[in-house]
Amino acid sequence: MSDANYRATLVILNDIESHGLVQFNEQYCDEEFFENFLEFEKSFSNSFHNVARNLGSQNPEIMVFAIYSEMSFIMSHLDVINKFLKIIVNPAKLKGGFDEHTSLYQMITKICNKMQYSEKLKNSIRGMFLLGFRNAITTQQYRIYQNDDLVIFPNDENLKKHFGIKDLTDYSLQVMSMLEAMIDWSNGGKKSVDNSTNALYSLVDDMKRQVELLDKKLDRLY
Repeated sequence: MSDANYRATLVILNDIESHGLVQFNEQYCDEEFFENFLEFEKSFSNSFHNVARNLGSQNPEIMVFAIYSEMSFIMSHLDVINKFLKIIVNPAKLKGGFDEHTSLYQMITKICNKMQYSEKLKNSIRGMFLLGFRNAITTQQYRIYQNDDLVIFPNDENLKKHFGIKDLTDYSLQVMSMLEAMIDWSNGGKKSVDNSTNALYSLVDDMKRQVELLDKKLDRLY
């Protein structure tokens, strides 16, 4: 899934560029922050991998710590992704612009609307950026249990989902891959992807199929 996310992220960024939306916004750029974040990402990933291998022999409280840590790791990446988009997108080109308080959901919605993507593609891209997951966490609509279980939207049977450590690890790999694509794109490298809208549909549909398979696995938990 991570490779598909990497390629789809590049396609979206190249599409943004081809539509003349790219502008460097210095006020949102903090190179030292990004450098430090990438070092943190590397250290956390290495250390958490070692922790995860031994989780089976640990007590339930360690499991709660692991779930919260992985959840926070995902959320921090989504924040950085939002920051990156604000660095490279011209606010004057988006309806209503944006500022430091504009959420990732709002940024993605504004960009998709400007690009005139179909509703189907918009929904797939929202899924790619984990906007439903992020909304559940930011609005405190989640529960963490000691049996390796994070539940989002616990009071809504239509939105309710269960996540174990493995599922959260998959999400972590997804956001890491997306951020890696953004960094590579900003450095002028690894842009050799098919930039057509059909290619984007294909990539996002591929991710959607994989997410649906994950959802089916999660459905068996309840």
